Amino acid sequence: MNQPDPIKLLEDSILIADRHEVKAAIDRMAVAVNAYYEDRPIILVAVMTGAIMPAAWLASGLKMPLQMDFIHATRYTGQTEGGELDFRVPPRLNLQNHDVLIVDDIYDIGLTLQMITKYCVSRGARSVNSAVLVRKIHNRETTGELPAFIGMEVEDRYVFGCGMDAYEYWRQLDEIRALDV
Repeated sequence: MNQPDPIKLLEDSILIADRHEVKAAIDRMAVAVNAYYEDRPIILVAVMTGAIMPAAWLASGLKMPLQMDFIHATRYTGQTEGGELDFRVPPRLNLQNHDVLIVDDIYDIGLTLQMITKYCVSRGARSVNSAVLVRKIHNRETTGELPAFIGMEVEDRYVFGCGMDAYEYWRQLDEIRALDV
């Protein structure tokens, strides 16, 4: 499949949430996470590659003792529709008897978060919660396991920016845009 022109992707996209709305969503999540964990130490596990931006932004607002790690698991591999889950890199930290907060960019149907949660539980995590910057609103079947912390909800479109990509481009944007398809 030929990759689309990244400049044209951006030019033809539609703004969904500007940088101020994104920052406000991250700030609300940080307040909620701080209130939930208080001063208990946690391990924040960022789901690569999409969570690279929201995890860093969220971590900067957290007050508890925090260790950071990542897991590389994906269902998209540069495409706009998810497939089978591919675990590429497990967390390096020992999760046993720790409270774990998984941070991901987006919740669509929940399969990726469900599989990563099960993985963390199987590694002996004391508790596992998840936080996502974006939750897509749609009528498709989901796992039924919503993240504990959700930054914002968006319509059911292919969105990018803030860690999310359009054909592996534009993760670095501090706003959320949608493909105009």
